[in-house]
Amino acid sequence: MKLNTKLSALCIAATLMSVAQAAAAAPAVTAPAEATQPSVASPAASAPAQVPAPAASAPATTPAPAQAPSAPASSPPAAAAGSAKAATPVAPSAPAQRPSTSVAPAAAPIVPSTVKPSKPQQPSTSAPAAAATNVKPTQLDKLNHESAVPLVLEAQSRYQYAISGGSPVGKSFQLNGKSYRYLSEDIGTKTKLISYLTQAYTKQASEQFVGKFFVEVNGRLAQLNADGGNLLEFNRATAKMVTMTPVKRSYLLTVPYPAQTKKANEKITVNFEKVGSYWKISSAPHVIF
Repeated sequence: MKLNTKLSALCIAATLMSVAQAAAAAPAVTAPAEATQPSVASPAASAPAQVPAPAASAPATTPAPAQAPSAPASSPPAAAAGSAKAATPVAPSAPAQRPSTSVAPAAAPIVPSTVKPSKPQQPSTSAPAAAATNVKPTQLDKLNHESAVPLVLEAQSRYQYAISGGSPVGKSFQLNGKSYRYLSEDIGTKTKLISYLTQAYTKQASEQFVGKFFVEVNGRLAQLNADGGNLLEFNRATAKMVTMTPVKRSYLLTVPYPAQTKKANEKITVNFEKVGSYWKISSAPHVIF
């Protein structure tokens, strides 16, 4: 009876030892199985496949840790994501939106550049100057040291046309032993010549000039057969206001000679008067030119 008891105790002990060994081997098998689960996103079924054969999987599980390095393989996805990000700038379609954010700052500097051209108010300041030049000298309603010179040039042009007999000059004839010529048809009468001159001069200044240099023969104007003029360059003249009233002003003109003559500049005073809405020269033409 004692012998049977000892045998049964030994059997129980052996059984317990085998169970303990099996229990000790079980965690070694399950640990790799759990390691494989993180490496695979969805393979939950693969884990149970290894559980049924613990003994055989023990040697087979040792390579399973080799799959554990596949866990770094989970990090390559991060690298792959990085490569995807790096690739996105290269792709013309996908990166178009991302670089667009970087392009936006680039576009922002362009806006100030467009603003700078708009600032060019300097052209706007030149615009009034251009407008001043577009004003006809014969319709000058604002007189200053700049607009006075164009009016003087207009007056000089009309003086020279009249003193040279117009175009074409009429035929010549003798009167009192002197050679005369008729003026051209467009200024051939006193009325026509006065009308022509008063575009730049006052009526009084025009009549003073006509009475001094022209004679009336058979209703037509004639003059001595000679030409007049001087070398002064009124186109390079400068003007300085001397006196001023609402309807009368005087300017001192500094007029140069051609450089080759080596003569000093002339100082000529020109009087202006407002007739109606426009300014006219009230000095007689021959006094100025």
